[in-house]
Amino acid sequence: MNDSCLKLIPIDQIVPSPHNPRKSFSDEELEELAQSIERHGLIHPILVTPREDRSYQIVAGERRWRACRRIKRATVECFVRELDEKTAISIAVMENVQRSGLNPIEEAAGLQALIDVGKMSLREAASVVGKGRDYIARMLSLNRLPEAAKEAIRTGRMGRRTGWYIARIPLAELRSLVTSEALTKRLSTAEVAKLVLEHYLLDLRKADFPLHSQDLLPDTPSCLDCPRRTGNAPDLYSDIADPMVCTDPDCFARKREADWNRRCRKAQAEGKEVLSDKEAVDEFVLGTAQLMQESRYIDLEAKCPWDHAGRRWSSLLAEELQRDNGSKLRLYLARSPVGTIHQLLLKEEALLALKRRGHSFARKAHAALSEESIRKQNEKQRTEFIRMSCRSFVSQASQRAAERTDVDLSDLFLGCVLRLVPRLVVCDVFERHSEKLGTHEETVEIALSLDPSRQRALLVDLLFSAELEAERLQRVPDLLRKLCERLEIDVESVCREVEPVLAMDKGLPQRSGRPP
Repeated sequence: MNDSCLKLIPIDQIVPSPHNPRKSFSDEELEELAQSIERHGLIHPILVTPREDRSYQIVAGERRWRACRRIKRATVECFVRELDEKTAISIAVMENVQRSGLNPIEEAAGLQALIDVGKMSLREAASVVGKGRDYIARMLSLNRLPEAAKEAIRTGRMGRRTGWYIARIPLAELRSLVTSEALTKRLSTAEVAKLVLEHYLLDLRKADFPLHSQDLLPDTPSCLDCPRRTGNAPDLYSDIADPMVCTDPDCFARKREADWNRRCRKAQAEGKEVLSDKEAVDEFVLGTAQLMQESRYIDLEAKCPWDHAGRRWSSLLAEELQRDNGSKLRLYLARSPVGTIHQLLLKEEALLALKRRGHSFARKAHAALSEESIRKQNEKQRTEFIRMSCRSFVSQASQRAAERTDVDLSDLFLGCVLRLVPRLVVCDVFERHSEKLGTHEETVEIALSLDPSRQRALLVDLLFSAELEAERLQRVPDLLRKLCERLEIDVESVCREVEPVLAMDKGLPQRSGRPP
């Protein structure tokens, strides 16, 4: 690589790089930059590399070049440096990735160019941009997303973490299906993670039901013999190298449910207790198969966090779990939010059993658990006392409000609604009304400072928008219809538009094994 020299180059001899990760440029930001360059000059020259046709290709500084063109500058100050393609792409990607404002899809495309054109490994690319290999791998996965998901991430309607989960789905048509569902239903990242992990990330090696079983579902082959396993149809699924991917999420979900029901019956016959899905969801970290740290239970196949040797609970408690030793341990069967099946014990009982067997770490952990239990109980009592006192105030206020009809309380109603309505609904409503939006507390303060008419408009929009998001709509809600009638809005014309759509929807086949 040669040293760079500073030259004044005619602007029409400079061309942008096809490998620049940044593809979108804000008109407003370009105008601000152009005005700054016109007033103060180009403080940071553009980095270019010469081409065989005697033009110069931008390596870093395309925004500055575009701003100079906007103010019709004839020449641009440039650092000229002889660079091979790999080095030029490395500099372009590194400069843009380390700057703010590059959207995740542009970053993913730039990293892909770095690997493809620069012929770099994942480790080399991570070293060039100063990021971890895991981060690079996740960002590269965004290139596998359907265009609808990419556009949603570009415009901020979908976060990159949501995109990471969708990108893990092996089949392109299923990625498109989940993208559509996520955008239509405005699913959160946690909801998309649950949907993908439970229904679409179907590595058969990780299935918790027997793959060879032919009697889980009637008239259905085992997973090993199934024609919808990628390994059994290599021509059909030539784009998937892994032979152990299930391409039928509905069948997978039904087999998982059938196996779960079978295990529940067996566990109950053996005297074990079975946690309902509602009970289990409170114990596991959302979207994972891991128990929460504060859970009352321990997973028998997890490592004991207090044991310095890193042994699993099942190993530490092996003798206690033998049926003929009179163990007092109660076993529970539970299904995690991602569908995996776990055998659990109450944490306190497990530690007590290990304490009796002379494990010093269990004695300390059991004492700490008892102290924590007492602390939580005291905190619960204090909270309940405060809640009862506040309920007394609410009761008095409700009676006084009935008497004092001259006191306007609508701003306080709005403040309460803002605390209860989902944040996504609040963002949409405030955007529709062109109102400022900050943190939750800032948004409440902003709303309380508005004039009464704007507060009333926000209150109506928030309440009825929240109702629309809360239920699966089959018709125009009754309360919304009554609101329109009172405000003399022609609701019947809207109903006439909705009815044909509902009629079409009723004729569509419904997917099973999927959250409603």
